[in-house]
Amino acid sequence: MESAKKKGWADRLADGMEFLAPLFDQPHLASIRDGFVAMMPLLIVGALVLVVLQFPLSLEKGSEVYLDSKLSPDLVDALWVPFNITFGLLSVYVLMSITYSLSRRRGLDPLMPLIFTFLSYMLVATPQIAAGEPATFLDNSGLFTAIVIAVITVEVYKFFIDRNLYVSMPAGVPPAISNAFIALIPGTVIIFGWWAIRFLLKIDLAGGLFDVLSTLVPAASTYVAGAVAETFHAFLWTLGIHGDLTIGIVLEPVWTSNLAENVAAVAAGNEPQNIYTSIFRSYVVPGGSGATLPLAIYFIRSKSARLRRVGWLGVWPGIFNINEPMTFGAPVVFNPVLAIPFIIITFLNVTIAWLVTSSGLVTVPYIPAPWTMPSPLLMFMATGYDPMAAVLAVVTEFVVPGVIWWPAFKAWEKQVLEKEEVAVAEAEVAATPA
Repeated sequence: MESAKKKGWADRLADGMEFLAPLFDQPHLASIRDGFVAMMPLLIVGALVLVVLQFPLSLEKGSEVYLDSKLSPDLVDALWVPFNITFGLLSVYVLMSITYSLSRRRGLDPLMPLIFTFLSYMLVATPQIAAGEPATFLDNSGLFTAIVIAVITVEVYKFFIDRNLYVSMPAGVPPAISNAFIALIPGTVIIFGWWAIRFLLKIDLAGGLFDVLSTLVPAASTYVAGAVAETFHAFLWTLGIHGDLTIGIVLEPVWTSNLAENVAAVAAGNEPQNIYTSIFRSYVVPGGSGATLPLAIYFIRSKSARLRRVGWLGVWPGIFNINEPMTFGAPVVFNPVLAIPFIIITFLNVTIAWLVTSSGLVTVPYIPAPWTMPSPLLMFMATGYDPMAAVLAVVTEFVVPGVIWWPAFKAWEKQVLEKEEVAVAEAEVAATPA
C-alpha cells in the first residue's frame, strides 16, 4: 500500500496504458500494419510516373503546362505501365505482404500460404477471370477483402499444421517435395472452402466488404477523426509508447486507400480529394512527432552542456524526420514541461494543415515520397510541385513549433540548470577534505 502511494502521476498513467502493449504483439493486427507499411516502396515506384508526367513546365494559374503534354502519346502510354502494375494491383500486393508477415509470425513457411491466399483471392474477389472477363477488386477497392482472406487463410493453414493433419513424407524425401505434400490437405480445404462461399453460397465477400470500406474510410478520413487520432498518437509518445505504430494498426488501411484514390484521380485527370493520408501526416509530424526540430535547435544554444549535447544529437536526424534522440533524450517522455507542448503542437499542425488544404490554398498530397526526406521538399514533391505546400511545411515544421517550443525550452532549461548547479555543489562538498 505504501509503495502504491509513492507512485507519481506518470507511473500511474503508465500503468493505466499497459493495456495497449499487447497491440504491438497481436499477430493479426501487427501483420496487417506491417503489410501496408511494406507497400510504401511499391507506391513510390508507381508514383514516379506522376512525378515525371506532371513535371511543371509552366505553373501560371489557368494555363498550367506539364511535361506529359510535350511527349508523344506512345511514350506517355508506355510510362503509365509501371503505374498500372503497381496501383492497379495494390490489393494483390497487400494480400501477399500480409500473408507473408502473418505466416512468419505464426511460425509457418510463407510459400504455400502465399500461394493459397492468392488462389483464394482470385476465387472470392475476381471470379470473372475464370470467364475471361475483366477483373475487379485488384486495386485499392479490394484492400479489406485482402486483409480478411490473408488472415483467415493463414490461420486455417496453421490449424491443420498444428494438428498434424497433413500428408507426411518419409525422412529421405527432399524438403521441397515434402513441403508440397504437407500443403495438400490444408490447401484443398482452403481452396474449396472459399469456392463454396463464393459459388455455392453466392456470398459476395468482396462486394460486401467494399461497401463497408466505402462507409468506414470516409468516416475515418474527416478532420475530427484525424485530429483525435494525431493528438492521441502524440499523447502516447509522451508515455514512451510508439504513437505512430499504435494508430497505424487501425488507420494504415485508411491512409493507403485514400492515397491510392488520390493517385487514381490525378491519373484520370481529376483533382485529389482525400486529405488524410500517410503523406499528409508529414505536415503533422515534420521533423518527427511533436515537430521537435526547433527544440533541438534551441538546445544547441542552451546554457546547459547536457541539453547542448542532446541538441546536437537530435538536430541532424530531425532534418530527416527521425526524432527519437529528442523524444527520449530531452526527454519529452514523462516530462510535463515538454510533453504538453508536444501534444499541443501536433493538434495545431493537423488543424492548420487541414484548414489550408481543405480551403484549396494547397494541393491535396497524392504522390508517395520517402518519409525521410526533409518535409518542405517532401511536400513540394507530394503535391505535384506545389510551392505553397513547401511553405505550409515550413510553417508546421518551424513557425508554429518554434513559437510554442520556446517558452517550454526556457522553462526546462531553467530546471536542468538548477539540477546541474546542485550536482556541482554536491560534488564540491564531497571533494572537500574533512
